[in-house]
Amino acid sequence: MFKNYITHAAMLATAAVLTTGCGTDIQEESPEADTLSTRSDALESVQFWHDFRAYSGVSPECNGFNVSEGRGLGQWTSQVRLDTDSRPQGCWQKFGIHDPYGELSGLALTVSFYGNSGSTSNGQCDNPGTYAIPVGPVLSWAGPWGIDTTDAHGGCVQTFSVSGRSDVALDVRFDADRHNGQCQNAGMHTVTAFNPVSLTLEMDNRYGGCYQTFRLRKMTCGDNICEAGETCPADCTQCGDGICRGSENRFNCPEDCSPVIPGECAIFCPPEFP
Repeated sequence: MFKNYITHAAMLATAAVLTTGCGTDIQEESPEADTLSTRSDALESVQFWHDFRAYSGVSPECNGFNVSEGRGLGQWTSQVRLDTDSRPQGCWQKFGIHDPYGELSGLALTVSFYGNSGSTSNGQCDNPGTYAIPVGPVLSWAGPWGIDTTDAHGGCVQTFSVSGRSDVALDVRFDADRHNGQCQNAGMHTVTAFNPVSLTLEMDNRYGGCYQTFRLRKMTCGDNICEAGETCPADCTQCGDGICRGSENRFNCPEDCSPVIPGECAIFCPPEFP
C-alpha cells in the first residue's frame, strides 16, 4: 500500500511538472498568434525589384554603376541617376515584384513609356509601350525600355499607374541634379489606384541629370492620414457627416467636431476635449 501511495504521488508530481513551470502555467501558442506571425512573414517576403544599367558595360550617364536589387514593402530602392547632357549611350530600366505568397493578389502596376511628342520614340525612347509589371511567386520583369542620352531633341515620358488594389501605393522620388526643365514634374509622388503619376526626362544637352528612387508599400488604415486612393473610413472621412473622426478636428471641421456645449460633442469628442 505504501508503494502504491509513492507511485501515485510520483504521478501527481510528474503531472504538475508538465502543467506548471516555477509555479506558472505553461501557455500554449494560440492559433491566432501563429497566423499573425505567418502573415507578417509573408508580407516581409514581398520585394519590389528595380534594374537600371547602361546600354553597354558601366557608363557615367547611367549612375556610374549598374543596379539590380529588390527591396521589401516600405523600403526605398537605391537612388539612380540618369545623365542628360549629351552622352553617347543610354540606360535600360525594368521592374518586377516578387510575391511568394500572393499577398498582393489582384495588384496591377503598369508603366507607360513614350516619347513626349506622342507614341513615337523620338529616337531617344527605345522600346516604347505600356508594360505590366509582373507580380508573382517567381521574379519576372517588365521591360526593359531604354532612355537614350544623346542630344537628340525631345524626351521620354514615364507614367506609373496602379489598379486592382486600393491599399497599395508606389512612392516615386524624382529630382533634378541641375536643370529642373530636364526633369519635369520633379518631386515626391505617390501612385495609387486613383492617382497615376507622369514624369518627363528631357535629353537635350543641358548640363545635369535626373535622380529616381522607388518604394512600394501598403497604405495603413487607422493612421489618420487620408492618402490619394485610400478608402479607409477611419482616415478618409467627409466633413459634415456628423461624426468627428480620422483627421477631423474642431479647426478643420467644426460641423462635426465642435462641442454642443463645453465638455460635450455631437457624437464624440476629439482628443482636445476631455
